[in-house]
Amino acid sequence: MIKFFRQIRYKLMSENKTGKYFKYAIGEIVLVVIGILIALQINTWNQGRLSKKMEHNYINRLIEDLVADTTMISNQIMQSKIRFEYGTALDSMIRIGNRQQISAVEVIEASQNIGRLWLPQYNANTYNDLINTGNFSIISDPVIADDIRGHYTSLPYSWNDIFDQRMEELRRIMVELIPLKFHVAVIAPKSMPEIPKPESVLSEEEANAIVENMMAYPKIEFYVKNVTRGHIFHIGLMEDVKEATTVLINDLKNY
Repeated sequence: MIKFFRQIRYKLMSENKTGKYFKYAIGEIVLVVIGILIALQINTWNQGRLSKKMEHNYINRLIEDLVADTTMISNQIMQSKIRFEYGTALDSMIRIGNRQQISAVEVIEASQNIGRLWLPQYNANTYNDLINTGNFSIISDPVIADDIRGHYTSLPYSWNDIFDQRMEELRRIMVELIPLKFHVAVIAPKSMPEIPKPESVLSEEEANAIVENMMAYPKIEFYVKNVTRGHIFHIGLMEDVKEATTVLINDLKNY
């Protein structure tokens, strides 16, 4: 088309038809401008399509991270409930000497377990990628963007440190009172060969002596109660986080 205009322009100039030449020159300019605008529009459409594809990819990755978090949180709740039961049993033993036919070895194992918990590790890889690469603006819906940002910035990371400090004193007491061979039997991974069962490590006499020392330890009732209360709070906190995570998952799936 442009070649055609050039031929017409040359013909008009050679025939000295200046007026018509200017008209065709303007037409040529308009054609070029239209071509540029079309090219820009195509480029804009292309960029929009790529941005939408990238946004879709990020949303799917966020959903995967959040689903993994709900599994982790469910495990956290289950573990804290088990340790809460240990705590209430130990509290009863300490306050009223109620052993309820529980062996000394079981008491020692419960004492170890109450002060041990793997704290939650949230999977924020995709969110951190969005922030660190400057791609967060790719989330086109401002409400969804605010929901994502609000979720990840309100996760209770600080509680991890507080709960860990709350358990520290009780862990120290248990390390002091319980022999290493029993610690190894309780917490050693399955990959370690020939680890004996906890009930085979201590004689009944040894176990009873440890329990008596444990019950007589200064402020032991406070430390057990403090950690048990911590597990109650941890359960409630994790249930709230799980509910918020599930809501966000559904919002992202419907987006």
